[in-house]
Amino acid sequence: MASFDIPTIDVSPFFRSDENGEGKTKAIEQIREACVNFGFFQIVNHGIPLELLSQTMDMYKNFFACSDEEKLAVPSDNYLKSTKNSVENLVFRFPFSVVDVCPNKLPHFKQVLDDMISQFTKLGVVLEGIISECLGLPPDFLSNYRNDRSRDSLMGLHYFPATEDDNTGKPAHEDPGCFTILYQDEIGGLQVHKDDQWISIAPSKNKLVVNIGDVIQVLSNNKFKSATHRAVSPSETDRYSYAFFYNVQGAKWVEPLPQFTEEIGESPKYRGFLFEEYHQLRIKNRSNPPDRPEDLIHITHYSISN
Repeated sequence: MASFDIPTIDVSPFFRSDENGEGKTKAIEQIREACVNFGFFQIVNHGIPLELLSQTMDMYKNFFACSDEEKLAVPSDNYLKSTKNSVENLVFRFPFSVVDVCPNKLPHFKQVLDDMISQFTKLGVVLEGIISECLGLPPDFLSNYRNDRSRDSLMGLHYFPATEDDNTGKPAHEDPGCFTILYQDEIGGLQVHKDDQWISIAPSKNKLVVNIGDVIQVLSNNKFKSATHRAVSPSETDRYSYAFFYNVQGAKWVEPLPQFTEEIGESPKYRGFLFEEYHQLRIKNRSNPPDRPEDLIHITHYSISN
Protein backbone atom coordinates (compact mmCIF):
# COMPACT_ATOMS: atom_id res chain seq x y z
CA MET A 1 0.00 0.00 0.00
CA ALA A 2 1.37 3.40 -0.96
CA SER A 3 2.47 5.80 1.73
CA PHE A 4 1.13 9.05 0.30
CA ASP A 5 -1.54 11.55 1.12
CA ILE A 6 -3.97 13.21 -1.25
CA PRO A 7 -3.71 16.98 -1.82
CA THR A 8 -4.89 19.36 0.91
CA ILE A 9 -6.31 22.65 -0.36
CA ASP A 10 -7.07 25.89 1.48
CA VAL A 11 -10.53 27.07 0.41
CA SER A 12 -10.68 30.09 2.74
CA PRO A 13 -10.59 32.56 -0.20
CA PHE A 14 -14.13 31.49 -1.07
CA PHE A 15 -15.35 32.55 2.37
CA ARG A 16 -13.69 35.99 2.47
CA SER A 17 -15.27 39.05 0.93
CA ASP A 18 -11.92 40.90 0.70
CA GLU A 19 -10.24 38.24 -1.46
CA ASN A 20 -8.43 39.71 -4.47
CA GLY A 21 -8.87 36.64 -6.66
CA GLU A 22 -5.36 35.16 -6.53
CA GLY A 23 -6.25 32.79 -3.70
CA LYS A 24 -9.34 31.57 -5.53
CA THR A 25 -7.38 31.02 -8.74
CA LYS A 26 -4.76 28.97 -6.88
CA ALA A 27 -7.38 26.83 -5.15
CA ILE A 28 -9.25 26.21 -8.42
CA GLU A 29 -6.02 25.10 -10.11
CA GLN A 30 -5.19 22.76 -7.21
CA ILE A 31 -8.68 21.25 -7.13
CA ARG A 32 -8.69 20.79 -10.92
CA GLU A 33 -5.39 18.90 -10.72
CA ALA A 34 -6.65 16.78 -7.82
CA CYS A 35 -9.86 15.91 -9.70
CA VAL A 36 -7.87 14.82 -12.76
CA ASN A 37 -5.21 12.81 -10.90
CA PHE A 38 -6.98 11.48 -7.81
CA GLY A 39 -10.70 12.19 -7.81
CA PHE A 40 -10.09 13.04 -4.13
CA PHE A 41 -8.80 16.02 -2.17
CA GLN A 42 -8.92 17.38 1.36
CA ILE A 43 -9.94 20.90 2.29
CA VAL A 44 -9.04 23.14 5.20
CA ASN A 45 -10.49 26.50 6.28
CA HIS A 46 -13.81 25.31 4.90
CA GLY A 47 -16.04 27.43 7.12
CA ILE A 48 -17.52 24.62 9.23
CA PRO A 49 -16.73 25.04 12.96
CA LEU A 50 -14.55 22.28 14.43
CA GLU A 51 -16.86 22.20 17.45
CA LEU A 52 -19.83 21.23 15.25
CA LEU A 53 -17.82 18.56 13.42
CA SER A 54 -16.84 17.05 16.78
CA GLN A 55 -20.36 17.31 18.20
CA THR A 56 -21.77 15.52 15.19
CA MET A 57 -19.22 12.73 15.51
CA ASP A 58 -20.09 12.38 19.21
CA MET A 59 -23.81 12.25 18.40
CA TYR A 60 -23.29 9.44 15.94
CA LYS A 61 -21.14 7.54 18.41
CA ASN A 62 -23.84 7.97 21.06
CA PHE A 63 -26.52 6.77 18.67
CA PHE A 64 -24.60 3.66 17.70
CA ALA A 65 -23.99 2.98 21.41
CA CYS A 66 -27.76 2.80 22.02
CA SER A 67 -29.36 -0.57 22.57
CA ASP A 68 -30.50 -2.60 19.57
CA GLU A 69 -34.08 -2.04 20.68
CA GLU A 70 -33.68 1.73 20.55
CA LYS A 71 -31.88 1.67 17.22
CA LEU A 72 -34.38 -0.67 15.63
CA ALA A 73 -37.15 1.78 16.58
CA VAL A 74 -35.70 4.04 13.89
CA PRO A 75 -37.51 3.54 10.55
CA SER A 76 -35.68 1.08 8.32
CA ASP A 77 -35.23 3.69 5.61
CA ASN A 78 -32.99 5.57 8.02
CA TYR A 79 -31.22 2.86 9.99
CA LEU A 80 -29.46 0.12 8.02
CA LYS A 81 -27.35 -2.66 9.48
CA SER A 82 -25.09 -4.74 7.27
CA THR A 83 -26.01 -8.39 6.95
CA LYS A 84 -22.36 -9.18 7.56
CA ASN A 85 -22.48 -7.25 10.83
CA SER A 86 -19.42 -5.27 9.74
CA VAL A 87 -20.98 -1.82 9.40
CA GLU A 88 -24.17 -0.01 10.35
CA ASN A 89 -25.49 3.22 8.88
CA LEU A 90 -27.80 6.01 9.97
CA VAL A 91 -29.10 7.88 6.94
CA PHE A 92 -31.16 11.05 6.61
CA ARG A 93 -32.42 12.37 3.28
CA PHE A 94 -34.06 15.65 2.38
CA PRO A 95 -36.12 17.19 3.99
CA PHE A 96 -34.03 15.80 6.83
CA SER A 97 -36.76 15.49 9.44
CA VAL A 98 -35.28 13.60 12.37
CA VAL A 99 -37.96 14.46 14.94
CA ASP A 100 -39.48 10.99 15.01
CA VAL A 101 -36.29 8.96 14.88
CA CYS A 102 -34.23 10.35 17.75
CA PRO A 103 -33.65 8.16 20.81
CA ASN A 104 -34.96 9.80 23.99
CA LYS A 105 -31.53 9.68 25.58
CA LEU A 106 -30.13 12.00 22.87
CA PRO A 107 -32.09 15.25 23.41
CA HIS A 108 -29.81 17.40 21.20
CA PHE A 109 -29.58 14.87 18.38
CA LYS A 110 -31.93 16.68 15.98
CA GLN A 111 -30.44 20.13 16.51
CA VAL A 112 -26.86 19.00 15.97
CA LEU A 113 -27.67 17.05 12.81
CA ASP A 114 -29.83 19.89 11.45
CA ASP A 115 -26.93 22.30 12.00
CA MET A 116 -24.48 19.91 10.36
CA ILE A 117 -26.72 19.38 7.34
CA SER A 118 -27.13 23.14 6.93
CA GLN A 119 -23.36 23.65 7.02
CA PHE A 120 -22.68 20.81 4.58
CA THR A 121 -25.30 22.17 2.18
CA LYS A 122 -23.73 25.65 2.22
CA LEU A 123 -20.28 24.17 1.66
CA GLY A 124 -21.68 21.97 -1.10
CA VAL A 125 -22.97 25.02 -2.97
CA VAL A 126 -19.48 26.56 -2.80
CA LEU A 127 -17.79 23.36 -3.98
CA GLU A 128 -20.36 22.99 -6.74
CA GLY A 129 -19.34 26.38 -8.11
CA ILE A 130 -15.62 25.60 -7.77
CA ILE A 131 -15.94 22.28 -9.60
CA SER A 132 -17.94 23.97 -12.37
CA GLU A 133 -15.14 26.50 -12.82
CA CYS A 134 -12.52 23.74 -12.69
CA LEU A 135 -14.27 22.21 -15.70
CA GLY A 136 -14.30 25.54 -17.51
CA LEU A 137 -18.07 25.84 -17.10
CA PRO A 138 -20.10 28.79 -15.71
CA PRO A 139 -20.01 28.83 -11.87
CA ASP A 140 -23.74 28.07 -11.68
CA PHE A 141 -23.66 25.25 -14.24
CA LEU A 142 -23.99 22.27 -11.88
CA SER A 143 -26.78 23.99 -9.96
CA ASN A 144 -28.97 23.35 -13.03
CA TYR A 145 -28.80 19.65 -12.17
CA ARG A 146 -30.13 20.26 -8.68
CA ASN A 147 -33.63 21.68 -9.03
CA ASP A 148 -34.44 19.83 -5.81
CA ARG A 149 -32.38 18.19 -3.06
CA SER A 150 -34.37 14.95 -2.84
CA ARG A 151 -31.29 12.78 -3.39
CA ASP A 152 -28.99 14.53 -0.92
CA SER A 153 -28.28 12.53 2.22
CA LEU A 154 -26.23 12.59 5.40
CA MET A 155 -24.95 9.19 6.50
CA GLY A 156 -23.29 8.24 9.78
CA LEU A 157 -21.22 5.05 9.62
CA HIS A 158 -20.10 2.69 12.38
CA TYR A 159 -17.55 0.05 11.43
CA PHE A 160 -17.12 -2.85 13.81
CA PRO A 161 -13.61 -4.21 14.53
CA ALA A 162 -12.33 -6.46 11.78
CA THR A 163 -12.62 -10.21 12.16
CA GLU A 164 -10.84 -13.07 10.42
CA ASP A 165 -13.82 -13.44 8.08
CA ASP A 166 -14.33 -9.76 7.31
CA ASN A 167 -11.51 -7.22 7.45
CA THR A 168 -12.97 -4.58 5.13
CA GLY A 169 -15.71 -2.37 6.52
CA LYS A 170 -16.78 -1.00 3.12
CA PRO A 171 -15.65 -2.80 -0.05
CA ALA A 172 -14.14 -0.97 -3.00
CA HIS A 173 -16.71 1.26 -4.72
CA GLU A 174 -17.38 4.62 -6.34
CA ASP A 175 -20.01 7.18 -5.35
CA PRO A 176 -22.84 7.69 -7.86
CA GLY A 177 -23.66 11.40 -7.44
CA CYS A 178 -21.88 14.71 -7.92
CA PHE A 179 -19.48 14.61 -4.99
CA THR A 180 -19.21 13.52 -1.36
CA ILE A 181 -17.96 15.41 1.69
CA LEU A 182 -16.65 13.15 4.47
CA TYR A 183 -15.34 13.51 8.02
CA GLN A 184 -13.58 10.55 9.61
CA ASP A 185 -12.55 9.92 13.20
CA GLU A 186 -8.97 9.65 14.45
CA ILE A 187 -8.84 5.94 13.59
CA GLY A 188 -8.77 6.59 9.84
CA GLY A 189 -9.21 3.69 7.44
CA LEU A 190 -10.30 5.50 4.26
CA GLN A 191 -8.24 4.43 1.24
CA VAL A 192 -8.17 5.55 -2.41
CA HIS A 193 -7.12 3.34 -5.31
CA LYS A 194 -4.54 4.87 -7.63
CA ASP A 195 -1.95 3.32 -9.94
CA ASP A 196 -2.77 -0.20 -8.73
CA GLN A 197 -2.13 0.78 -5.11
CA TRP A 198 -4.25 1.74 -2.11
CA ILE A 199 -3.45 5.17 -0.65
CA SER A 200 -4.50 5.80 2.95
CA ILE A 201 -6.01 9.18 3.74
CA ALA A 202 -4.70 10.23 7.12
CA PRO A 203 -7.44 11.54 9.44
CA SER A 204 -7.29 15.14 10.65
CA LYS A 205 -9.70 16.89 12.98
CA ASN A 206 -9.76 20.08 10.89
CA LYS A 207 -9.88 18.58 7.39
CA LEU A 208 -12.77 17.37 5.28
CA VAL A 209 -12.35 14.83 2.50
CA VAL A 210 -14.05 15.52 -0.85
CA ASN A 211 -14.38 12.98 -3.63
CA ILE A 212 -15.80 13.27 -7.12
CA GLY A 213 -18.80 11.08 -8.02
CA ASP A 214 -19.87 9.25 -11.16
CA VAL A 215 -22.09 12.08 -12.42
CA ILE A 216 -19.12 14.45 -12.71
CA GLN A 217 -17.04 11.75 -14.40
CA VAL A 218 -19.75 11.23 -17.02
CA LEU A 219 -20.47 14.95 -17.60
CA SER A 220 -16.73 15.59 -18.06
CA ASN A 221 -16.35 12.51 -20.31
CA ASN A 222 -13.70 11.09 -17.96
CA LYS A 223 -11.78 14.38 -17.59
CA PHE A 224 -12.46 14.19 -13.84
CA LYS A 225 -12.38 10.81 -12.19
CA SER A 226 -14.75 9.16 -9.77
CA ALA A 227 -12.07 7.30 -7.85
CA THR A 228 -12.46 3.83 -6.39
CA HIS A 229 -12.19 3.88 -2.62
CA ARG A 230 -12.85 1.70 0.41
CA ALA A 231 -12.95 1.78 4.22
CA VAL A 232 -10.80 -0.67 6.12
CA SER A 233 -11.86 -1.60 9.64
CA PRO A 234 -9.23 -1.73 12.40
CA SER A 235 -8.72 -5.00 14.21
CA GLU A 236 -9.11 -3.88 17.80
CA THR A 237 -11.47 -0.90 17.89
CA ASP A 238 -14.56 0.59 16.28
CA ARG A 239 -14.32 3.18 13.51
CA TYR A 240 -16.73 6.04 12.83
CA SER A 241 -17.24 8.54 10.02
CA TYR A 242 -20.04 10.50 8.41
CA ALA A 243 -20.57 11.62 4.84
CA PHE A 244 -22.77 14.11 3.00
CA PHE A 245 -23.75 12.95 -0.49
CA TYR A 246 -24.32 15.89 -2.81
CA ASN A 247 -26.42 14.44 -5.61
CA VAL A 248 -28.47 15.58 -8.58
CA GLN A 249 -32.21 15.59 -9.14
CA GLY A 250 -33.47 12.09 -9.90
CA ALA A 251 -35.22 13.12 -13.12
CA LYS A 252 -32.10 14.72 -14.60
CA TRP A 253 -30.63 13.30 -17.78
CA VAL A 254 -26.90 12.69 -17.45
CA GLU A 255 -24.54 12.35 -20.43
CA PRO A 256 -21.15 13.69 -21.53
CA LEU A 257 -21.34 17.40 -22.19
CA PRO A 258 -20.65 18.73 -25.71
CA GLN A 259 -17.82 20.84 -24.26
CA PHE A 260 -15.93 17.58 -23.66
CA THR A 261 -17.06 15.70 -26.77
CA GLU A 262 -18.16 17.18 -30.10
CA GLU A 263 -16.74 20.65 -29.42
CA ILE A 264 -13.23 19.22 -29.02
CA GLY A 265 -13.54 16.31 -31.42
CA GLU A 266 -13.86 13.61 -28.76
CA SER A 267 -16.30 10.70 -28.85
CA PRO A 268 -18.64 10.33 -25.86
CA LYS A 269 -17.53 7.56 -23.52
CA TYR A 270 -20.99 7.02 -21.98
CA ARG A 271 -24.55 6.77 -23.20
CA GLY A 272 -27.06 9.03 -21.46
CA PHE A 273 -29.26 7.94 -18.56
CA LEU A 274 -31.63 9.25 -15.92
CA PHE A 275 -29.89 9.65 -12.60
CA GLU A 276 -32.81 7.97 -10.82
CA GLU A 277 -32.34 4.90 -13.00
CA TYR A 278 -28.68 4.58 -12.05
CA HIS A 279 -29.36 5.40 -8.42
CA GLN A 280 -31.92 2.61 -8.17
CA LEU A 281 -29.50 0.11 -9.72
CA ARG A 282 -26.91 1.04 -7.10
CA ILE A 283 -29.48 0.70 -4.29
CA LYS A 284 -30.38 -2.75 -5.62
CA ASN A 285 -26.68 -3.68 -5.50
CA ARG A 286 -26.63 -2.75 -1.84
CA SER A 287 -29.86 -4.44 -0.81
CA ASN A 288 -29.53 -7.53 -3.02
CA PRO A 289 -25.85 -7.92 -3.94
CA PRO A 290 -25.19 -10.29 -6.83
CA ASP A 291 -23.39 -13.55 -6.20
CA ARG A 292 -20.45 -12.51 -8.35
CA PRO A 293 -18.61 -9.22 -7.63
CA GLU A 294 -18.15 -8.66 -11.35
CA ASP A 295 -21.94 -8.39 -11.69
CA LEU A 296 -22.12 -5.30 -9.48
CA ILE A 297 -23.35 -2.21 -11.32
CA HIS A 298 -20.78 0.54 -11.83
CA ILE A 299 -20.84 3.58 -14.08
CA THR A 300 -19.22 1.34 -16.70
CA HIS A 301 -22.74 -0.07 -17.15
CA TYR A 302 -23.30 2.96 -19.44
CA SER A 303 -19.89 2.88 -21.15
CA ILE A 304 -19.66 3.12 -24.93
CA SER A 305 -17.08 0.93 -26.64
CA ASN A 306 -15.26 3.02 -29.22
